Amino acid sequence: MKKRIKIDSSLLSFIIILTGVLYFFPSLYIKSLLWDNLLDFFGFLFIFKGVLLRMFSRGHKKSYSNKGGKLVTSGPYALVRNPMYLGSFFIGVGFILMLWPICFLPLFAIMFYLRFRKQVVKEEKLLTRLFKSEYETYCKKVPRIFPSFKKMKKIKYSDYFNWEQAFSTKEKRGLFSWPLLALCLEYLQETFIFGSMNMYLTFVILVNAAIVFALGAWLLLRKRS
Repeated sequence: MKKRIKIDSSLLSFIIILTGVLYFFPSLYIKSLLWDNLLDFFGFLFIFKGVLLRMFSRGHKKSYSNKGGKLVTSGPYALVRNPMYLGSFFIGVGFILMLWPICFLPLFAIMFYLRFRKQVVKEEKLLTRLFKSEYETYCKKVPRIFPSFKKMKKIKYSDYFNWEQAFSTKEKRGLFSWPLLALCLEYLQETFIFGSMNMYLTFVILVNAAIVFALGAWLLLRKRS
């Protein structure tokens, strides 16, 4: 657990530092407030998506851990083997959309892959030793990071994601802390790139993104088939 938090923090710290460096090269950014506002909106959506996925995943694993040392293959873990890492990736994408030139998005994807691959492989070797054929069978059925979109369109989401579990861990703090951090960094970005920031407009974008995401999540989890 501590190792994962350390890795998440180190990658985030690097993103923040590189973000500050990029501000000294304003020519890399598109000088369009409309474009910037659209990226802010989708950035907030990705941040909320990542936070909620981490909430569901951590909450489900916490609930399942009471059953003893068994392999967790239900809930979000039935769709992807590493939903926590996928959630972190979505949060990172949200920050990149808001704070970096859009052309740098592939760079972040490569950074994320290089930073997390070693840890994922290490965990998979451990789980293989602990659960042997059970884990090998699980790996054949469930993808490592990104879920099958074909399967995602067919599932009943309420069978995989539980709201009560989601709000049972400290991950829920991310619903406020991550967007707040993004808002602060966005203030710096617009001050450097555009000379000023309309805090009211950015806050409205944040609120609208939260409403759209909450409505979308609610509709998905009400899906019956």
